[in-house]
Amino acid sequence: MKKTLIIATMLFAGAAMANPIELISQISPVGIEVQQEQEKVKIDPETLPDAVKASIAGDETIASFPIAEAWKISLPEDKAHFVITFDNGTEEKLSKKYDEAGNEIVE
Repeated sequence: MKKTLIIATMLFAGAAMANPIELISQISPVGIEVQQEQEKVKIDPETLPDAVKASIAGDETIASFPIAEAWKISLPEDKAHFVITFDNGTEEKLSKKYDEAGNEIVE
């Protein structure tokens, strides 16, 4: 009798534990991962917005360096920022990031 009661209890406990595990594995996390579509396009430095050009000209640390590359990175909601690489005479180029209003983005 004791063996039957113990076996029945073990079966019942095992069945009770199986269902929550299956339910947990079926639940998908919502909103945990947000993917932003970004498009990176190389542009001619002459096509940079005037605000960005003014910020570069006003920054004494980079105003004398020629622009090696300019990239426009499109963000959601019709916003963009610009990554500009300057040729500072070293092998490792100097890069800065600006928003459309010409404000430097510091990360």
